[in-house]
Amino acid sequence: MSAAALGPVFLAAAGGSSGPSASGAGASALATEPTAEAAELEAQLSAFVAAAQAPWPDFGTDVLDFVRYTAERTEQARLPPSVHAAELWLACACARGVPAAIQAFQRDYGPVIARVLARRKAAQDVADDVHQLLAERLLVGNSETGRPPKIADYKARGPLKSWVATAAATTLATLRRSAGRRREAPEPGADVAWGGALDAELEYLKQRYAPQVQAAIVAALDGLGDREKALLRLHLGERLSIDVIGSMYGVNRATAARWLAAARRAVLEGARERLRAQLAISPSECDSLVALAYSRLDVSILQHLAGPSASP
Repeated sequence: MSAAALGPVFLAAAGGSSGPSASGAGASALATEPTAEAAELEAQLSAFVAAAQAPWPDFGTDVLDFVRYTAERTEQARLPPSVHAAELWLACACARGVPAAIQAFQRDYGPVIARVLARRKAAQDVADDVHQLLAERLLVGNSETGRPPKIADYKARGPLKSWVATAAATTLATLRRSAGRRREAPEPGADVAWGGALDAELEYLKQRYAPQVQAAIVAALDGLGDREKALLRLHLGERLSIDVIGSMYGVNRATAARWLAAARRAVLEGARERLRAQLAISPSECDSLVALAYSRLDVSILQHLAGPSASP
């Protein structure tokens, strides 16, 4: 579609969220009757799009889609400063999940995050968690709630670098404020139920196979995804509650609890499979070893993921 069609698209999209200067009547007039105002808007939009595209390869972003995206983030249908056009183009492509754009963002803005964390003397494990949280929050939406990636909140009113730096500093501050909070108590009866499984047979197996159990847990932990590792580290190492973790990831409490439970289950099931494959033992003995794995699961996670300083 020609550049002459950008004005109506921009005003129609801005009219959906910004009000009077983007009324339907104004958009219709622009579409049918060329005026000095219409010509000026077309020129501004053309220049804005050209500035947006200049530094980047073709991310596959449709120009009209970008114009709508821009309009939805304006106030009174006023274009953002053109100096931030390229940053908004990148943010738009990232919000759409374009792999090349996400790689460009991580390449150009990952060092920005690292500098913020270094200036604030974040420990390495905390810095890793901040990087992981920001990558998920900024670049990954939530299909369950329909929440878009947080990068879609960037409106090009200032440098994207400053916006990312603020997000990094805020995330780090939240982690530090929450680090001293007590983690939630386990479900009633859970420790009693599993403690009862540590009978004479298990005590024997504990003595004989403890190294294999530990190795199986470590291997299962290494097989987890980055998010699962971060969740376990935050909950056990940083002692953050499920509510705080849910808030960090932009999900409700039930979803955060389900993610944590799934991460624990993945470790236990992974350990079970490894023990079954490596040891010549009966199914009942394997079940007893899984009980042993559960009994030392939190300790193993703390030792392997959180580091010595977080160990009990």
